[in-house]
Amino acid sequence: MTDDPPLSADIRYCTFSPYPLGLIRRGRPRRPAFITVKRPDRAKKIPRLRARKSFFRCRLTCPQFPRKNLPAALLRGKAAEKRRFSMLNIDFFNPVKIISGAGCFRSFSDYAAFGSRCLIVCGKTSARKCGALADAEASLAKAGVTYKIFDKIEQNPLITTVYEGGRIARDWNADFILAIGGGSPLDAGKAVAAYAANPEMQPEELFNAARKPALPLLAVNTTAGTGSEVTPYSILTVPSIENKRSFSGDDIYAKIAFCDPTYTETLPRAFTMSTAVDALCHAVEGYFMKKANPVSDALAEKAITLLQKGIRAVISNNLSFETRETLLYGSTLAGMVISRTGTGFVHSTGYMLTYHHGIPHGQANAYFLPDFVRYMSAAAPERAARVYALCGVADSDGLAALLASCDDMPLDFKLTDEQCVKYADKTISAKNVEGGVRVISRDDLLAILRSRLG
Repeated sequence: MTDDPPLSADIRYCTFSPYPLGLIRRGRPRRPAFITVKRPDRAKKIPRLRARKSFFRCRLTCPQFPRKNLPAALLRGKAAEKRRFSMLNIDFFNPVKIISGAGCFRSFSDYAAFGSRCLIVCGKTSARKCGALADAEASLAKAGVTYKIFDKIEQNPLITTVYEGGRIARDWNADFILAIGGGSPLDAGKAVAAYAANPEMQPEELFNAARKPALPLLAVNTTAGTGSEVTPYSILTVPSIENKRSFSGDDIYAKIAFCDPTYTETLPRAFTMSTAVDALCHAVEGYFMKKANPVSDALAEKAITLLQKGIRAVISNNLSFETRETLLYGSTLAGMVISRTGTGFVHSTGYMLTYHHGIPHGQANAYFLPDFVRYMSAAAPERAARVYALCGVADSDGLAALLASCDDMPLDFKLTDEQCVKYADKTISAKNVEGGVRVISRDDLLAILRSRLG
């Protein structure tokens, strides 16, 4: 072992090569014994690196590139010297065909690939009010497709409701599902499609049982918030656990997502703000997830830029078509982000407020987003600074002030200390709590709940 001073290295975007060329040198010992890996989220001593050898001797433990994801040849030792590997992970999968623009759904008629019998899944009023349901009926009839309407979807859809929809689709022999609405009808449509294809499945088996692929799903988005039209997730309310629960799978991606901003023009200002904040949370949370990569990062940064612009326009009472369009496209990009990364503790904590107190999902998330960025900044300060810059604020307090500045979305709700403890205990067991680059503890989560809502 040598007493030479250590090198300082930044391995975030370093390429594996026969020589340690990625090192940022503070001194040049003849034979480095240890290398200090400098990351925003972790500084760690790693075993010695032999001069003029590749990085295979290093124990790489940074969160975004865990050892199990490294190429096998790299881990085998000397075989790594013969090849070059990149630490850039650009894995990305999103099979949804997106059709966007004013009138994009009204003019669509190519249903032949999906079948001749369609179950339309929607809520009781919103799909009719915005005109999307009328457009669906006209386009399906013109294409010669027989359809049936299931319009019982409530906000935060119950598992019993979507199970009923699945039985109807199965008994009626539906070939495909057309979901129209915001996050609730779109998530419900995914569940209906899954139940219809699995007649033997009981309601709560949806979350853990193996299943046959769901029926094809087409999604018509009428809000700018959830991004469900491009995600493989469905969030359902399960009364037996007093919370929401999700299921996922590549089979529930929509085959086509129609993004027509004109359908969002009937949304009131408060609802527009709440859904926009939900979309912003998707983009920001995804930016700090362990599964984030350069592709999702690029989408997240563009989404944050669009959404903060749209949110500021809503705050100033500018609800023009351009604002609606900006929010819808930002929301869809943010949905693509979480299709790769998932969400963080903002969502799992927000579900508590939505289920137990009826607070709209986006508004519930708004309470926790500033603290989420602040908490993650300890592990990823450069990313936090980037988020603040994209949002046009200086820090987490500035972000909180921005979200609180819309008078139609007051952030003044309070909890008792007993409720704070209960919600922290329930939230900490959620699987997405562990997805961030910094995993929050139960005590830290409780402190955030008490600070924001106590």
